[in-house]
Amino acid sequence: MDLLAHDCIRLRLPSGLVYRWEFEKRGEEIRLDVTGPLTLQATDLIIEAALAGAGIAYVTPRNAAPYLADGRLVRVLADWTPPFPGLRLYYSGHRHVPAGLRAFIDLMREMKIQAQ
Repeated sequence: MDLLAHDCIRLRLPSGLVYRWEFEKRGEEIRLDVTGPLTLQATDLIIEAALAGAGIAYVTPRNAAPYLADGRLVRVLADWTPPFPGLRLYYSGHRHVPAGLRAFIDLMREMKIQAQ
């Protein structure tokens, strides 16, 4: 994997840390601290930068789908990026769940049902 020789568009997490790109192939896991001309805080900006030719972007297939479909983006390292199973939410069922968290959980369940 020769990503370190390419310009990559990095993601700054809300914590202030820069996301290390994660890859997996046949049980081998790799995390890379890539370099590049831009470090952005939003996926839509990362995609826009990739479309403008600023470098390689690391985004979810869902975010990239329309641009892959029309050929404006090309997937690379497909064998190192297995399908993403989705996010999971874990919380204690034995404690009081604040109203805001309860509303979020209910919304996520509704969205999952609609997606099926």
